[in-house]
Amino acid sequence: MDILSFILGMSIVVVIAVAIVAVIAFVKVNKHNKEIEIIHQIIGRRFDETHQILEKEIDNQNRERDVVIQEIYRKFDDQNRERDSIVNDIYRTIDSRLDKLDNKLSGTLGAKQIIN
Repeated sequence: MDILSFILGMSIVVVIAVAIVAVIAFVKVNKHNKEIEIIHQIIGRRFDETHQILEKEIDNQNRERDVVIQEIYRKFDDQNRERDSIVNDIYRTIDSRLDKLDNKLSGTLGAKQIIN
């Protein structure tokens, strides 16, 4: 009976030790799970913040690009208007000179025809 009592006593001690180790392991696993969850939330918030910052920066860059493109188009339009104005001035000058030449030639021919 002494051996049986000893074996039962040792078995109970081993079972209690295993139960204590299991409870400690369970508590540590729960603690690590909570830490992992907190880290996951922090990383998620940081990701969202970074994503928002990047979206704002992209929007700012798009706005700046649009302003530059509008400025380029405005300069092209200004240059086109200036070029058209210069071309029109050249046409007016040529037209005026041709009219003067025509008047001179008409006047000369008219005078020659009167003489003949």
